[in-house]
Amino acid sequence: MADSNSITVINLGSQRVGGAVFSKTSGGDLVLKRYDFVQLDGDPSVDVSRLPQLKVALSELVARLKIKGQKVFCSVPGHPVFSRFVKLPPVQGDKLAQIVEFEARQNVPWQLDEVSWDYEVVAKSDIGEVEVILAAMKVEPLNEMHSEVVSCGVNVSGVGVGPLALYNAFRYSYPDVDEPALVIDLGARSTNLVFVEGERFFTRNLLVGGAAVTNAIAKEFGISFAEAERQKCSQGFVALGGAVEDHPDEGVNAMSKVMRNSMTRLHSEVMRTITFYRSQQGGGAPKRVFLAGGGSAAGYIAEFFTEKLKLPVEAFNGLRGIQSDRGVNLESAQVDAPALGELAGLALQGMGSCPCEIELVPAALFNARDAARRAPALIMSGLCVLAALGAAIFWFRHAEASVQQRSVQIQSEAALLGRLAGEMRLLDAKQEELRARSSQLEQAVTNRSWWVRLLNELNQQFDNDLLWLTLVEPIKDGKPVTSPLWSSSVNEGKAAQAAQAGTAAPVYELRLVGLYRRNTEGEQKVVYDFAAKIAKLDSFGVTDFDANRDKYVIKVDSGTEEDRYAYQFEIKLPLRKPLQF
Repeated sequence: MADSNSITVINLGSQRVGGAVFSKTSGGDLVLKRYDFVQLDGDPSVDVSRLPQLKVALSELVARLKIKGQKVFCSVPGHPVFSRFVKLPPVQGDKLAQIVEFEARQNVPWQLDEVSWDYEVVAKSDIGEVEVILAAMKVEPLNEMHSEVVSCGVNVSGVGVGPLALYNAFRYSYPDVDEPALVIDLGARSTNLVFVEGERFFTRNLLVGGAAVTNAIAKEFGISFAEAERQKCSQGFVALGGAVEDHPDEGVNAMSKVMRNSMTRLHSEVMRTITFYRSQQGGGAPKRVFLAGGGSAAGYIAEFFTEKLKLPVEAFNGLRGIQSDRGVNLESAQVDAPALGELAGLALQGMGSCPCEIELVPAALFNARDAARRAPALIMSGLCVLAALGAAIFWFRHAEASVQQRSVQIQSEAALLGRLAGEMRLLDAKQEELRARSSQLEQAVTNRSWWVRLLNELNQQFDNDLLWLTLVEPIKDGKPVTSPLWSSSVNEGKAAQAAQAGTAAPVYELRLVGLYRRNTEGEQKVVYDFAAKIAKLDSFGVTDFDANRDKYVIKVDSGTEEDRYAYQFEIKLPLRKPLQF
């Protein structure tokens, strides 16, 4: 059973899961009581198998630390978390949250209802400008991680972000560092860079980590990822530059050069980030470099970064300023100190005394907190309901006679209202009849201007005088709606249309006949271009004109006769919402 001063934390890393139990003294200092790590097998960049392996590793870690049933504060790695530093204009404190939410909607690459997000004020300038950090993570992977942790028998009290926990640990362990510093957290799947400059900080995640080095070794020697990881951890080191004697074992020597090539790529990304931090964020050049994470244990890696960065490089001591319980092996703890920084930062956040308190809340945890927050109000509401029910029962017992008397009055009024309701139903029926008539009139008014709008739309599609229309004719079921002016059998056409209308829904089309002049624009191309433009109008129901243009462009005479000025064309397009002729 954990005491009230215990703080249990779990770091959900990509390659290994770490956990620790801290306690706090009466003065507010941290004391490490026990810790442990459990490795995950396989390539951390393969997401399919990570959740099952994570559950197995968590179960083993919970058993080793004996923390089942306890409240734990967890952290997620940096690569699935989107972070962005945003500068805001001077603003009143009560409006800061609104402006930050607006900036989050602009910067976060997902919808805010799809993520869990939080922010923290980083710094304030002399003129009142505010710099904040936004952190967001997709809800689905966050809920999955939370479910795996809870399924191992612990209660999650909060979820932090790995690089921000490392920043909290640095501020706690290195209060004497007042010059710009850079913490390089060498993880398995990615590397986190944490720039610290006074009370201001900046973070960036680089998708280059220990797994990239292992994959390079596996590819170079044609071995499996697991075997490459084993050899890297047991014999691997980063080859030194310059005139240095090679390792006597050729295989180890070749592996060290592969590791150096991979670390050179990481160095390039680090330098690019330093340049971005100085030019875009207005930060200062780092004066000291600290190596943290599991990758910092690689041989000669500090010497490699010293050579490349031309800066003093040292291992980050996550236990600096933290006391150790008598049950902790001090020698092992000092070896693991670079990897304990995030755990220490999580413990500080669990205590509620850290510079950055960004927290990502899974759905289950949010619902639990919301229920706890509403519990007092719900209890009071229940008591009020019970009191109201008691008062109602008392009142009803003494109001029975009044209710019966009033019931007689209501029955007489109900009869009167029934008669009024019948009259109202008659009026409603008459109103519906008038509304039906008026809708016909409204449709007639609308149809009156239908042809004007259609002809105006057609007229606007002419870009030049290379073609013109000689006939615009509506067609119903393949036949003209109106007989030609020179025809005398108008009644015959109307009779045929009336016979067709009784059998099936009519199909309306618009037939356009015109002439086009000889031109240098591609001759017949002007006709097809014109047809393609009018086919896009809302008045026509044309789908995929390019694939069916021969269906809609009925005839285009070829312009081969030298003595002709113009040639005839014919276009027929279906109407989307035809006029009721």
